[in-house]
Amino acid sequence: GMSAPELSMLIKIAAFFEVSVDVLLGYEIKNNSLDSMIKLINESSAKKDEAGIEYADTAVKKYPNNFEIMYCSAKLYMFFGIGKNNRELLNKSIDCFEKSLALISQNKDHEINVNVIMNNIANVYICLGNYKKGLNILKENNPSGMNNALIGSLLSGQLGEMDEAETYLSWALSSNFTTLVTIYTGFLPIYIKRKSLDDLTDLTRLVSNYLEGLKKGKGVSHIDKILGPLYCVLSYTLWNKDVKESEKLMKKALKISTAFDAAPDYSSGNFKFVRFDQDYMGYDSLGDSSLTVIENFVKDKEKKFVKFYEGLKTEIS
Repeated sequence: GMSAPELSMLIKIAAFFEVSVDVLLGYEIKNNSLDSMIKLINESSAKKDEAGIEYADTAVKKYPNNFEIMYCSAKLYMFFGIGKNNRELLNKSIDCFEKSLALISQNKDHEINVNVIMNNIANVYICLGNYKKGLNILKENNPSGMNNALIGSLLSGQLGEMDEAETYLSWALSSNFTTLVTIYTGFLPIYIKRKSLDDLTDLTRLVSNYLEGLKKGKGVSHIDKILGPLYCVLSYTLWNKDVKESEKLMKKALKISTAFDAAPDYSSGNFKFVRFDQDYMGYDSLGDSSLTVIENFVKDKEKKFVKFYEGLKTEIS
C-alpha cells in the first residue's frame, strides 16, 4: 500500500536540504489579500496566463463588493472568453461588469466610467451573437458619437440595415477627419522643435494623401482649408532638399488657400463616401482663414525661407 513519511521525518528532511516543508512538498502559499489578487489578475491578463481565471474566480467570491476586483475580473473573463470562444467566461464577464456598475462610486481610475463599462458589456453581447442587444447598448451609450463606427459596422455587417449604417459611418468618417487634423497639429510642433523634418514630411504626406482621397470634385471644400497649410509644411520640409518641388508645393498651397478664403465652404457636398441624415457643417480650430494658418507657420522660420515664401506670394497675387 501507499505510505507517507511522518511529520517529524518531513521536518528532518527539510532541514537537511535547508528548505521549508511547504517547498519540500511543492506547495506555494498564495497571498489572497485584496491588492495581491488585483495584481495577480491584471498580470495574468497582460501575460495571457490562464491561471488568472482561477484567481478571478476566487477574488469575486472573496471580494464581491470591491469595484476593482469586479472590473479587472470582468476584463480578464472577456479577454479569455473572446480568445477561447468560451460562452461561460463571456457570461461571467457580463455579470462582473454589471456588478462593477453598482460599485462605480469606488472607482479611482479616470479612464473608467459608466460608458466604458457599458460599451464593454455591449462588445461581450456582440461576441455572444446577440447583435441587437449589443447594438442597443452602444446606441444608448454614444456620447459625442464615440461608437458611431462600431454601430455602423454592426448595422451593415450583421443586421443588414444599410441606410442607417451609412449615416452612422458618415458621422464616424467626419469625426475621424477632425481627429486626424487635431493629431497632426499636435505632432507638428514636436517635429519642428526636434528638427525631425523627415518624420514631419512622412506624416504630412500621410495626412494630405488621406484628405485628398476624401475630396470629391474640383470645387472648394473644407478639406482645402487644411490641404493648403499641409502643402506649405511640405514645402518647408523639402526646401533644403528639392527647391523646385518646394516651390511647386508652396504655389499649390497659396492657390488652394486663397480659393478657400474667397468662398469658404464647410458643408459635406465635396466629401466622398458620406451621407448625413441632417445638415452637416464641418469645423476646425484653425481659425477663419487658411492663408492666416500659412502665414503663422512661415513667420518664425528661417529668413531665407520667409523671403522665398514672400516672393512666391507676390508672384501668385
